[in-house]
Amino acid sequence: MRLGVLADAHGNLAGLKTCLHFLRQRDVEHYLFLGDATGYFPQSAAICEELDALPLTLVAGNHEGMLMGILPMNDAMREVIQPPDTTLPPIRHWLQRCTRTGPMHHMKIGGKNLCMVHGSPDNPWLGRIDSPDTLPMEECDILFSAHTHRPGMTLTSDGRLYVNPGSCGYPRDNGEWLSVAVVDTVEPSAQIFRLPNRIDTPTLQWVHPAVRQTLQRRFPITGTIVEMP
Repeated sequence: MRLGVLADAHGNLAGLKTCLHFLRQRDVEHYLFLGDATGYFPQSAAICEELDALPLTLVAGNHEGMLMGILPMNDAMREVIQPPDTTLPPIRHWLQRCTRTGPMHHMKIGGKNLCMVHGSPDNPWLGRIDSPDTLPMEECDILFSAHTHRPGMTLTSDGRLYVNPGSCGYPRDNGEWLSVAVVDTVEPSAQIFRLPNRIDTPTLQWVHPAVRQTLQRRFPITGTIVEMP
């Protein structure tokens, strides 16, 4: 199966739409979303609605965890994140789905065991994985994780695959380039693609200054750059 893998949209609707437009052109059959639809940018409700309409398997991210009251959110975090109104129907429905799945989910596709986690298997909400040489779960053929907002992938010596798609809304290595992954579960194989992050001036004015500062980073990037009209 050909999978489109996304994570960390964080309310950036223009970014998500750019990524979905690209993935639809890649003959994706199903979508995986690794958490954090909300926060930082102002279109969280529209993001939830857009994702809800897809043939999609999801896990909750730490931002959903905070909105559900599972993880703490102090005043300083609240100021930067600017969390959305959880009474809005699209967000309420999204959080209901997140409650059912939690931050980690196992599934089988074409005889392959897939594990989706927002953070890491030992800390599903907040853990980080740095492109391991060996997967931390022996029963997993393909491991998907997110949370770092930086893409990466590793094919281990025993043929198992690790994929972090990076962020389709708030990249933290280079603010000019969103990222998504396309995964073929048969081989298995993965590709990381970098797509332009075009944020309009009103949105940039809305976000917290710390978010604008992060978007100014221009570190070297991982993945194939795709110029889009």
